[in-house]
Amino acid sequence: MPTFTDKVAIVTGATTVDPGGLNIGGATAVELAAGGAKVALADINIAGAQALAELLNSCHGTGTAIAVETDVRSEEQFERLVATTVEQLGEPTITINVAGIFPPDDTEIATMTVEAWDNVMAVNLRSVMLLSKHTLPYLRKAGGTIVSTASTHGSAGDTSLSGYGASKAGVIALTKFLATQYGLEGVRCNAVSPGTTQSPPAQQLPQQIKDIFQRQNLNPSMPTPEQQAKVFAFLASDDSAGINGQEVKVDAGLLSHQPMVADMRALGATTV
Repeated sequence: MPTFTDKVAIVTGATTVDPGGLNIGGATAVELAAGGAKVALADINIAGAQALAELLNSCHGTGTAIAVETDVRSEEQFERLVATTVEQLGEPTITINVAGIFPPDDTEIATMTVEAWDNVMAVNLRSVMLLSKHTLPYLRKAGGTIVSTASTHGSAGDTSLSGYGASKAGVIALTKFLATQYGLEGVRCNAVSPGTTQSPPAQQLPQQIKDIFQRQNLNPSMPTPEQQAKVFAFLASDDSAGINGQEVKVDAGLLSHQPMVADMRALGATTV
């Protein structure tokens, strides 16, 4: 496990969800705290963030974690989040952008409203810019890291989730721009692109939909939030010092094969 002694992290979208348990942000906060970091948990679901903060403080000592109610669409709330983190935990050295949405009104382009598009962009992409902007003064001083959440939807199309896919492609591009602009100052910026993960929202999907996702994967099961968290933690740690401006897919092999593989397997083919 990477060590994060004397590190301070801000993680958006870090909660425990009822029902379902930890989401990717929450699991990442757990991983960072286990490695010795102090962690600010930022989410609009303040009850879930507070429950997770209490758990982390119980496991790793008082002062390990704080919960800060944050609507990631608001620059003012990001300014408050960073100021609260500095005041209560210290200057941030790790920025983790996980907060994201894929709402039902994120449809195909022909039927999408401007309001739906703008909301997805504000949460999924603009929030990454805003938290990066307001933590960069500290990251540039300390040689810190930014790890942001993209998606396999940023690399391939779908029948809906048009805004989600475009926003995640934007996260991949923004990651490269951040790395280019601040890499010489010691700031590293990378992105993780999860495939469908056994997170609380995915757990609520009909089994028929889960089966469709699973049959496209190369692994026998979908990744868990805890497996995703280990990749976020690695990219945030000094163990990944040689990695900058990269997108790492954690998708159980979803985008590593020809599109016809699942159908060929259904026909009994073992070699394509």
